[in-house]
Amino acid sequence: MNRDRAEHILIEADWVAELVLGGFDMTIETSEGRALYERAFTAYVRKEIGDLPVASLYDALKSSAGAVAP
Repeated sequence: MNRDRAEHILIEADWVAELVLGGFDMTIETSEGRALYERAFTAYVRKEIGDLPVASLYDALKSSAGAVAP
C-alpha cells in the first residue's frame, strides 16, 4: 500500500464516521458518540483494506519511500 492511498483511506474513514455521528445527532464528546465513531471508522477502514492488517496503513504513512509490501 502506498502512502497516498493510506492517507486517502484514513481521511475518508474520518469523514464517514463524522457523517454517521451527525446522522444520529451525536458528538464524539460522549462515550456513546466515541463508540459509534470508532465502529464507523473501523468498518470503513476494513471495507477498504480487507484482510490487510490495520498497521499496514500506519506503516505506509511512516514510509519515506511511500510504499509498503502488503
